[in-house]
Amino acid sequence: MNTAPDHVRLFVACEVPEDVKDSIAGLIDDLKSRSGNTVRWIRPEGVHVTLKFLGEVPVKQLPAVKLAIQEAVVGHQPFELEFSNIGTFGGREGLRLMWVGVAGDVLRLEALVRAVNAALAVVGFEPERRPFRPHLTLGRVRDEVGTRQRAEIEVQVGKTEVPTSSWRTTHVSLMRSRLTAQGAAYEVLATFPLRVTQQVAT
Repeated sequence: MNTAPDHVRLFVACEVPEDVKDSIAGLIDDLKSRSGNTVRWIRPEGVHVTLKFLGEVPVKQLPAVKLAIQEAVVGHQPFELEFSNIGTFGGREGLRLMWVGVAGDVLRLEALVRAVNAALAVVGFEPERRPFRPHLTLGRVRDEVGTRQRAEIEVQVGKTEVPTSSWRTTHVSLMRSRLTAQGAAYEVLATFPLRVTQQVAT
């Protein structure tokens, strides 16, 4: 899919640090040894927690999008996140996506998502109606894989141990996605720091 020259494919995300990406790489290697080429694995360097997918956006709308995100993050403090369980979307025979769940200060993360949705709705983006389920995508099952094989992969996913990993989220990023033959490539267009509360001396 090629984006028109006057449009960019955008999403809003919380990035993760390098050690978390390394943990994801190890997890993918483990799963790859069990599932092989039936899955299109993500590139660990691009892993992130998606807050909102915007789709194809006119370049001229970028300033309004950035301003909306800036307004959304005001008043939100940095927070801690960690890996939870490994899971799938699509059910056993319809398995299509593998992910690692995100735990920790999820209430703060959810509040941030609501604020991003509300601010972007003002500039014309439809709020997400589905419940927010924070996760880090690991891979997508290829279209040609049959239902029996999908069920086998799902069983292997269930046997996979999730490493311990935690990190501090300090900013929100506006990301550009380019779809290539090797998968999606991401570029950070802007970052928006979460507010650090000043400690008052007593």
